[in-house]
Amino acid sequence: MFKLHSKASSATSSTTSFSATSSGNSGHSGGSGGGANGFGVSHGPRIGIFLAGATYLDTIMHVNSFPSEDTKQRAERVEQRRGGNAANTAEVLGQDPKAKVWYMSSMPSPVASKVLLKALEDSNVKTDACVYHTSQHAPPQAYIISANNSQTRTIISHSTLPDLTLEDFIKKFDMACMKAVSDIVEISCPFRWIHFEGRGPEVYKMIEYVESFYLRQGWRHKLTISVEFEKGDRPGIKNLLQQADVCFFSKLYAETLGFDRPEDFLSSIGDYCKPTATLFCCWGAQGAVGLHLESRTRFSSSAGKVDMVVDPVGAGDTFIAGIILALGVRGYDIGRGVRFACELASHKCGQYGFKRVLRSLSMDMSRT
Repeated sequence: MFKLHSKASSATSSTTSFSATSSGNSGHSGGSGGGANGFGVSHGPRIGIFLAGATYLDTIMHVNSFPSEDTKQRAERVEQRRGGNAANTAEVLGQDPKAKVWYMSSMPSPVASKVLLKALEDSNVKTDACVYHTSQHAPPQAYIISANNSQTRTIISHSTLPDLTLEDFIKKFDMACMKAVSDIVEISCPFRWIHFEGRGPEVYKMIEYVESFYLRQGWRHKLTISVEFEKGDRPGIKNLLQQADVCFFSKLYAETLGFDRPEDFLSSIGDYCKPTATLFCCWGAQGAVGLHLESRTRFSSSAGKVDMVVDPVGAGDTFIAGIILALGVRGYDIGRGVRFACELASHKCGQYGFKRVLRSLSMDMSRT
């Protein structure tokens, strides 16, 4: 599905580092192959991307160090903004003029949802596929302690909203497919990349529906399905491993399974994934590692340089956006994509929030 930047090397014996080799400009076999730079106005058709996940109202407290139990401490900065992994990813994706981005989420009443979805809509993300619950008047909440000295985020969340159901998904996804055909690359194939937060059994059913829908239409070879695996304790999440063309794993997921190196984790978890899948694992300040299972080629990149880390919240979500843009929109090969995604995620850590993070990344860096 994706082209490699160098000859395959054994994933169990050595690491192919992107920075050690040159790269071509070929990528997704069904993609546009275009070199959109994300800084100008898009002319012509765009690549359809669809994301489904949960949306939160984040309260982020930036502190110098994580507080000890049963103590009082003053925060250096407090902010509220729309959160949620796939929502953050969508906001970054929407900043590329070659991407046509749709977002689906279970939401409270339209009035309570308005402020949460505004940042997405301002970033050219379509939110028509969201499912509203009129009896719910408050969004899910997440309270995040961001410690500057350790660059860690500790999250406590609470939600009374129902999760998306298969029935919700089918109704809204079918509607999105019909509406999305006006300015995409290929009218007969509305979305070329569909991304899910790995949230359990209902997501499994949603992916089954997408698979059957695209197979019936003869489009499956043009589609990339990706899944984010953040928490290993969610019911049924392991069943999603065999469904995804691209798997995004968090450091937390790997550590929960007893691994302290992303390379070892990917080599092990790959036995449970689709044999043709491509896997990625972010490892914080150490960067990220990718593994192309079919060729057993490993890719790695260190984190990009940033003058000062001010807000690491959402860096992993930005990395996912970087990979989707690199492989699904810009036509980069996997090695180049890993480096681009790491640079983009690091750049996000140097600013608060996600606004214009793609545009503010230097032109030279986005083309490396």
